[in-house]
Amino acid sequence: MTAKDTISAFERAALANREDRCRSGNLIRLEGPGEVIMTGDLHGNDRNFEKLLRVARLADNPQRHLILHELIHGNIADSGDQCHSYRLVARAAELKIQYPHQVHYLLGNHAIAQFTNDEVLKGGMAMVRALNAGLLAAFGSRSRLVMSALNQFILSLPLAVRSDNRIWMSHSLPSMRKLAGFQKDIFDKELTEQDLHSNPSLRALIWDRVHNPECLEKLGEMWDVDMFIVGHQPQGQGCGRPCSRMIILASDHIHGCFLPFELGKHYEPDELFAQAKPLASIK
Repeated sequence: MTAKDTISAFERAALANREDRCRSGNLIRLEGPGEVIMTGDLHGNDRNFEKLLRVARLADNPQRHLILHELIHGNIADSGDQCHSYRLVARAAELKIQYPHQVHYLLGNHAIAQFTNDEVLKGGMAMVRALNAGLLAAFGSRSRLVMSALNQFILSLPLAVRSDNRIWMSHSLPSMRKLAGFQKDIFDKELTEQDLHSNPSLRALIWDRVHNPECLEKLGEMWDVDMFIVGHQPQGQGCGRPCSRMIILASDHIHGCFLPFELGKHYEPDELFAQAKPLASIK
C-alpha cells in the first residue's frame, strides 16, 4: 500500500469505528442471533490473520462478528531494527471498512504505547522505535502523515465488547487493587489524547495482568457479566484459564488459538473454555 492508501485506510476505518451501529460509547454491545469469533493478540502475525479470515467468512455470515486487538508490534524485518506490523493494522482497517458492523478492533496496550510514544519491549526489542523505523523506511518524508493517521485510528478504537449472553471481551482487565478507584465513565465518554497518556482507569483496563476470583466476582457485578475473555498475557499453548470465569487467548504464534461462540446461548465456564480452537487446525 502506498502512503496515500494507508492514510486513507486508517482515516476511513476511524470513522467506521465511531459509526459502528453496535457501539455505545466505547463499548460494543452484541445481541443474538449471531456468532462471535474472539481472538488473542496477533502482533503482526499475517499467517494467523489469514486463517482467521478463512474461518470467519464474513461475507457469507452477516451475523458473525470478528473481534480483533493488539495487531501492532511484531513482524520484524530481516534488518532486525524495523517493525512492519503497521501493514497488518492497515489490512485490519480495510477489513473494518468492508465489514463495518461485523469487525470490531479493540484498544490494546501496545497500541497505546505507540500512540503515546512510550517505549514498550517485546522479545527484548524496543517496539515503538522499531515501528517508527519501519514507517520511515517505507514512506520516507510522508511517514509522519501515516503515523498521524495511525494515531487517529488508535484513538477511535472501542475498549470492550459485551454480549447479550453475559460474556465480556477486552484486551485485559483492571486488577483488584485498581477497582476502588476505577471510573466506569471511560466506557461512556469520548476518549481524548490525554486519556491515552494518563487516565488511570484506562491504563488499568488495558495494562493490568494480575486477576483472582474475587476480582472477577466484583467486575462481574460492576459490568453485569459472567465470563471474561482477554488477551495481553502470553500463553504458550494459545489458551489459558487462570480462574474459572476468565479465559486468556494468544493468537500470535504457531500454537495460537481463537474462541468462537454463539450469541444468545448460555455457556457454563467449562463449556465456553472448550470452545477454544487452535489456529493450526485451519488450513
